[in-house]
Amino acid sequence: MVSRAEEDSHVAQEATEKAKEEAVQLREQSVSVEEAAAKAWEVVALYKGATAELDKEKRLVESDLAVARSAYGRVKEALLTSKIARGTTKEAEKKAREDLEAERDRSRGLSDDVDRLKKILREKEEAIL
Repeated sequence: MVSRAEEDSHVAQEATEKAKEEAVQLREQSVSVEEAAAKAWEVVALYKGATAELDKEKRLVESDLAVARSAYGRVKEALLTSKIARGTTKEAEKKAREDLEAERDRSRGLSDDVDRLKKILREKEEAIL
């Protein structure tokens, strides 16, 4: 028969073996967890790098946008200036045509007056002769 002490010893040995097996499993799990943690830190580092690159690109895009907005403002201003200049040019052209027409009318009137005066002068010269 197995004595109580031998039975307790046997139970203790089984418990020790089980504890050793569990300790090995825990060490293996610990190594797996550490490897996963190391990979996670690598991913975090990659994300930090990607975030830094995205921030850099964002700043460049914002800078380009500011330049584009400024250029758009200048183009818009130039367009308005051009429209004003065209309006002024059209007004000046209209005024110049009106002035030219007035000068033509005046010139025709003066030419008619000269012709009439020449005729009167000829008639007076003929009358004197």
